[in-house]
Amino acid sequence: MAGRDAPLPVSAASRPVTLRDWIGSDLDRLSTRVHDGVFGLVPAERWAEHADGGGSSLAFLVWHVARHHDLAVNAVVRGAPQVVERFDALARLGEPTLGLAEQEPAHLADRLDPPQLVAYFDAVGTATRRWLAEADLAVLTDVPDATGALGRAGVPEKELGWLHRMWADQPASYFVQWEAIGHGVNHLGEMVSIRNRMGLSPF
Repeated sequence: MAGRDAPLPVSAASRPVTLRDWIGSDLDRLSTRVHDGVFGLVPAERWAEHADGGGSSLAFLVWHVARHHDLAVNAVVRGAPQVVERFDALARLGEPTLGLAEQEPAHLADRLDPPQLVAYFDAVGTATRRWLAEADLAVLTDVPDATGALGRAGVPEKELGWLHRMWADQPASYFVQWEAIGHGVNHLGEMVSIRNRMGLSPF
């Protein structure tokens, strides 16, 4: 399955683990846990469901995690086109700010196609791993112009001032550590909780 390429084991006898290895391994483990623990266990027809009648849906959480990762790493750190632009059905959902806030917009989950979401989630992770495999990691100490990048990406400060404030003056390492990895791990726990409340725990 796309996005499931496991990191190669690094033998202590061969070479020390590098920062590049560490970041790549974290990205791969997050992808594997989401695929095995959520995508592989929850039927697509239940992704828009709100377990127990409240909280977020799985569809929204996958979209939310992928959007933050895509916007942070590609638009802000790399100054590159966002991966979402390759997915016409998702790009046509509407304004660029859709799904960035923690609160799920009404009826959004019904408009999110699970196979497209999986493909987008995987493509964002793959793009970051490919970039990090070749990048000079000294870039992680740079401080990108997050406010300028968000504005160019169609995320106005007037509408999402909290995101501009949170990302302002942060080094590039923050966007990889938190938005590409930590934020995903945080919401993975939420996804697993939803899966369990659906009665789909494998344990």
